[in-house]
Parts: sequence; structure tokens; C-alpha cells
Amino acid sequence: MLNDPVLFTQNNYDAGVQNDSLGRLINIQQSAKHSGVVRLDVGGDKIELTKSLLDLLELGYAVTLHKAQESQFPRIIVALSETGVIDRAWLYTAITRAETELHLVGTRARIHKAILSLSAHHFRQMHLHRLRGGVRRET
Repeated sequence: MLNDPVLFTQNNYDAGVQNDSLGRLINIQQSAKHSGVVRLDVGGDKIELTKSLLDLLELGYAVTLHKAQESQFPRIIVALSETGVIDRAWLYTAITRAETELHLVGTRARIHKAILSLSAHHFRQMHLHRLRGGVRRET
């Protein structure tokens, strides 16, 4: 439908889209060459939708945090499940996607657990430090 948010799911460099590019369907009139037009959120480029590009589109009403990185949205709803991937870095990334409205869905205990959980980056750095024999490199 017109003005629906959409998400490209693969790269198509010839058309100017990358995997996880978000946009809005701004034209749904079909012609001999295309089946509508999407305006990308980042950069505002207009992409004419050919048959091959239609196969790369999904509705973008709900996207994963991974796909939402480097994007912002007026309203964000963050579902705090009991998985192991939610840590303070993930939570920070999630809440900083919101422009004006943020909803955290989950228990207070789950929010606290996420805030107190060290990020995977922290553990990678500690492991790297141990592999180097405990010697820190000056930067």
C-alpha cells in the first residue's frame, strides 16, 4: 500500500540498494518498466521497483535491531525476551533508535539484567588481552 515502510533484503548495487535498506513506498502506479517507487530513508534516493527488486522487498513495520542499526524511527518498541543476546550494548543500541517515543516491553528484572550484563565486546576484548599474554598494546 502507498506509504508502507519497506525493507530491501539483499544487495542490488546496480539499482542503488543494499541489504537492510529501509524506505517507503511512494508510488504504486505500474508502467512497462517498473511497478512503483520507493524513497530510501537514508539519502532520500528514489528507487524504481523492477520485477527483480520486488523480489527483494519485505514490509518494514517491524524489523530486528540488527536491521535497524544506523536508522532511527519516531516510535520504537523493544521486546526484552529471555534470550542471552540482550546485554547493555544491545539495549543501548535499541533505545537510541527512538526519535520521540520508546516502549520497553518486559519485566523490570529483565531490564535490570540487561543493564548489568557486560557486552559481548567486553568479553572479546578480555579474551584478546589474555591471548596477548596480558600485555596491553598502547593506542
